[in-house]
Order: sequence, then structure tokens, then C-alpha cells
Amino acid sequence: MVGKIVQLVAVALLVSWTEAQTEPNYEDPSKLKVWLTISARKRFLEVSWSNAPANKGDQVLVTKEDALDFQTKVLPKRTPLAALRSEEGSGSGSGEGSPSYVPISGFTTRPETQTTSKEEEEQYWVANGGATEVVAAIKPSQGLPTQWFTTGLPYDYAMSRNVTTQTTCYGFWASYIDAQGNILAKTCLKVYARWMNDLKSKIGEMRLRDLFIPGSHDSGSYRPNFDPLLRESLVTKYALTQDEDIRGQLMHGVRYLDIRVGYYRNSPDPFFIYHGITKQRPLQEVINQVRDFVHETNEIVIFGLKEFPVGFGKGLGVHRLLVSYLRDQFQDLIAHPSLTWRASLRDIWARRQNVFLAYDHEAVVEEFPEVLFGSVEQRWGNKQSWAQLESYLRIVNDFDVSRFSSRPVSDMAELTPETWDVILDKAGGLRKMADNVNWRVSQLYRNELGTNANIVSVDFVRGTTIVETAIEYNTRRIYM
Repeated sequence: MVGKIVQLVAVALLVSWTEAQTEPNYEDPSKLKVWLTISARKRFLEVSWSNAPANKGDQVLVTKEDALDFQTKVLPKRTPLAALRSEEGSGSGSGEGSPSYVPISGFTTRPETQTTSKEEEEQYWVANGGATEVVAAIKPSQGLPTQWFTTGLPYDYAMSRNVTTQTTCYGFWASYIDAQGNILAKTCLKVYARWMNDLKSKIGEMRLRDLFIPGSHDSGSYRPNFDPLLRESLVTKYALTQDEDIRGQLMHGVRYLDIRVGYYRNSPDPFFIYHGITKQRPLQEVINQVRDFVHETNEIVIFGLKEFPVGFGKGLGVHRLLVSYLRDQFQDLIAHPSLTWRASLRDIWARRQNVFLAYDHEAVVEEFPEVLFGSVEQRWGNKQSWAQLESYLRIVNDFDVSRFSSRPVSDMAELTPETWDVILDKAGGLRKMADNVNWRVSQLYRNELGTNANIVSVDFVRGTTIVETAIEYNTRRIYM
């Protein structure tokens, strides 16, 4: 009898050990983490971190190549460019209110050009034995484990256009080091072209409603090669909501697209993306980018058609033209509604029907049951300040009765200007509004609301950490 008990205990221990070995790894939420984002107004690189030791001598160093190690090097003292002080309400802040300064990278002269013999010498950090230059250095405030800073490093969106599905890191790296140069955490600008497939073994049995899905608000409101510092106008200030085109958004992890379509009868391409009454990109351009992305990656995309602000009238005639157009363009990629929103990701992948046409018009959905899903529910607060938006997001998440439904729901986590705010430019534009809240939205979902979040849609998605947070929570949800 004793021998049998010993045997059973041994088997139980073996099973427990085996499960521990095969259990998917996910990052400890209390672990030091670093993020890189991009501000909307000036397109400067932003660096943020949480759970930092924030000890004396700690630094966050930014490089343009992967830094494997850091060393100090004695160099002639250089004159740093003047530091900028953040204006109240303009730009990104930290977890403890707005930062007192925005560190600027670069120097007025390089060390090798200094020739004065009486110059003072100073220690500087270099990476990879001096082969890699540190282009920005930030000293974390002692005792503050969470901070968010905007650097003076400009980001060129041409870099985004050059990424491929094979790209992992590109452009910039950020390392959190201690006083001895030990790397405690590191990150880079990342591509998330296949994050769903990469997590297939962990999330395959989940429904789309069970996932945390990154979304973009007014996804088609962008302009290729647009520089807001040179070409901004009152119209673009309030019409453009993204800096990445659709391909760029998908490559960087977005899986819910908020599509507003208008009809322009006399145009060779009659269907256009609209933001309100402002005409944006041809719908054909958007479809091509979605179709090519899905073919290449096998990722699942919710194509949410929401509102039809121009040219549709009261009848269903133009809607029928649009559905026919969508069917011809996406063809076999269209997820058949017989799947229903209750289908698991594994079932969706098995059919290789990866594009969900979620249509915001009930009568049209009923007329095309072989093509269209009902719309994603958008929880839009129509708020003009962070205090109002935060309160709204907390309320809809605390009292989320839709959690028991299979229909996906999107928190619209962006500010909305009122009509006179636009006419008088009181709000300063959507870019300024996004920079004021994106870092706060990122922290709110990372620290509190991510547990039950479904879709979270934002303006200027590259200014948030929503994608990284979504992936982390999706991995963690199996054990919640």
C-alpha cells in the first residue's frame, strides 16, 4: 500500500513538473519594462518605462543599433543642445504628471572636432565598445518607477515603409542601465506582423471577443509622406488621425480597422474613406493593403465599416454597390458569417477566411447574410478632456454587460473636439489631443483595464503601447 502511494505521488510530481516545463512563458507584470513610441505633433521618439528601480546612476540610453553592452569613455566636454521645458498640456508626460524637461539628444560639436587644450573632460556612455553611439540619454527621477519622456529624436516614417514581415527590430533601441552599465531592460521599435499566429498555441481556442485586440480610430484618415511640421492646416489638424497607412498599422499590430466610407458618384473610384465630410484615401488603396497583408501573414483582421457619411442617402442602393464591391475585392478571404462571432481563432484559421466584414447597418446585414457580420459595438464617449475620457472608460469597463456576448466591442480611447473647438482651433488639433492622452491611455490599460479589454482603438496608434499591452495580456489571460 505504501509503495502504491509513493508511486502515485511520484506520478503526480512528474505530471506537475511536465506541465511546468510546457507552460507558455509570459512576462511578469511587475518586471522592469521599457517602451518606444512616437509623438503625434512633432514625431519625436518617446521613451517610457515602468517598475524601474530608479536608483542613483540609472540611465535610459537610446541607440540606433542594438546595444549589447555599455562602457564609459572619457571625452572632451561637449555643449549639449539647450533642453526644452514642456509646456503645460503640450506633449507627453510621465506617470507622476508632466515632466520638468524634455531631454534633447545630440551635441553642438562632435568630440573629434574639439581642439582647445584647456577643455574639461567628462565621462560618456558608449555602446558595443564605442562602435555604437548613444544618441539620447535620460536620467530617471529617483524613486519614480514609472515615467514617460519625449526626446528630441525625430522619427522618419520612411522607416516604417521599409519594414517587412521578417523585420523584428528597426530604427531605435532603448536600454535601461544601472550605474555600472548593466542592462536591466531593453526594447526597440518592433514589428508585430504575425503576433496572432505567434500566439496560436496559446490563443487558438479563444474567440475574437476573448482577446485584447489593438485597433485604430478612423483608420483610413492618413496621408502618405505627410509632414505635420511643414504642411499642417486647419483641415488636416482635425481630419487626420493616423500617421501610418493601413499596411503600417497592420504591420505594427493593429487588427481592428475603423473604416468610414463615402460614395462619390462621378469619380473613377467611387468609394473613398471619409472622416466626417473630409475625403481621405481611395477605398481600393485600403483594401489592397489589407488583402496583401492577410495573404502574406495569415493574420485575422476585423474590417469594421462604421458610418457612411457621404453619398449613401436613405435607401440601400449604394450599400448594395459597396457590398458587391467588397465581395469582389476580398473574395475567398471573407469570413463566412456562418462562423459567427463565437468561432474560435483555430476554426477561423482552418477555413483560411481571415477578413471579417463587420457592417454598421442592420438591414444591409440581413440582406447579405453570406457576406456580412453585424457591426462591432463602439463605445464612444465624445469627451474633450482626459478627466472625462478616463471616467468614461472606467465606467464602461466596470459595468460591462456586453462581456457575456460574443459580439466584439471597442473602447474608443481618444478625445473628440466639439464643433466650435475645431472652428476656433481651441483644441490645437487631434495631434495635440492625442499626445495629451495616449500615454495616459497606455498606462490605464496596462495597469488596470487590460484584464477585461476587448478592442481598444486610438488616434495615432504609434504614440501608444496598446499593441505590446494587448499581446502581453493575451498571453496572460490563459491563467487568469
